[in-house]
Amino acid sequence: MEEKSKLSGLKTDVWATFVSRSRPPLALILSDDPFTDLGKLTLRRCQAALPFAGKYRVIDFALSNCINSEIESVGVITQYQPRSLHAHLAYGRPWGLDRRERGLALLHPYQGRTSIGWYTGTADAVFQNQEFIFRNRTDEVLVLAGCEVSCLDLSVLVAQHRKAKADLTIAVAAIKGETASRHHTLTVDYESWVRALIPPGTSGPGPLAVMGVLLFSTDTLSWRLSEDSQQPSSTHDLIRDVIPRMIQEGDRVMAFRHTGYWNGLQTVHDYWRANMDLLGENPDLNLQDAAWPIRTRPEVRPPTRFSRGARVSHSLLSEGCIVDGTVEYSILSPGVFVAPGAVVRNAVVMHDSTIEERAIVENAIVDMQVIIGPQARIGQARRHAPTVSASTPDRLTIVEQRARIPGNEVIRPHPASDDWVLSAQRTNVPNERISAL
Repeated sequence: MEEKSKLSGLKTDVWATFVSRSRPPLALILSDDPFTDLGKLTLRRCQAALPFAGKYRVIDFALSNCINSEIESVGVITQYQPRSLHAHLAYGRPWGLDRRERGLALLHPYQGRTSIGWYTGTADAVFQNQEFIFRNRTDEVLVLAGCEVSCLDLSVLVAQHRKAKADLTIAVAAIKGETASRHHTLTVDYESWVRALIPPGTSGPGPLAVMGVLLFSTDTLSWRLSEDSQQPSSTHDLIRDVIPRMIQEGDRVMAFRHTGYWNGLQTVHDYWRANMDLLGENPDLNLQDAAWPIRTRPEVRPPTRFSRGARVSHSLLSEGCIVDGTVEYSILSPGVFVAPGAVVRNAVVMHDSTIEERAIVENAIVDMQVIIGPQARIGQARRHAPTVSASTPDRLTIVEQRARIPGNEVIRPHPASDDWVLSAQRTNVPNERISAL
């Protein structure tokens, strides 16, 4: 007897649709990935706190995947610029994790009597929180990236891990083309046991990209982290250091194939593309799926208002927006104001920003609380009409938080600027830095 899992689309045995009676794993969510480059978008916030799809933050996907998979013990490991993330998490209330037993815990580095315990890598971050792991008394530890976008039924991954008696199960997604060279990839045998981990930038990458979803047996994880902490040459990263050693030394490492939507948000262009992917008629990432809700901290805002002259198409608008102008193929966060005659096209506009009369914003990301003056022009126009299937522009214009752009100002990507060159795609030159005036 076979049936499909809720989200992955994989055909599995009946056992895979139910988590065994063993206690669910403990989940640890990492709020930053040191090897991504989101530039000025993460100047004042960690990656997990980055707004997405208007009303969400990126960490909402990892948290919602846990809750929807009945994993209710979650620790969020924070270090860099955590203030906005802590405010958003609200001690777990939006996800039903504000409880005495299990629930949500915020895991910060702290200063001991003899040293300051800053995390030096993802492996070190988990290693320094071993007391929290042992206190939860679970057989498995699920390590999740809080800065990826996907909907993944983790209960199916847990069931596969337990049936195979694996030491580590890695979620993977099929990937091809130039994008594959930017990710760690795997080669596997016909039973999905991992045979090699291929680092980014290597010629001939494997067909399966490593997602930020790693399920370890607790005993194996504890041993491997302790071993890694004694290696002076290690960067103390789970994927770069710990997992290759596990594969080389014969640990049972298995791949779990995810066939749904996934974006690792490694670059600014990835972030823009992931937002634009939501605007199609039948997007691969379905935020309207009542069977797999993405929960977030609600904001108390009035309803969105459109004036008689407003024109809106192929867009997502959050609560509290006021639109008197034109919005096409764009995403507006709560509290955005688009004045009469203003045009927002192929853009992501974050909370409480204002686009004043007859200003144009195109192929751009506008951060929070920005004011763009009358008749200003932000971004570089396309020569063809916008469509959701249009390719990612070579250059994006990014306006930093709280910037003030004077009226009639023209801000476009600067072809000679190195400040916004994305390290993974050197031909993509992001925009010039726009300072608050």
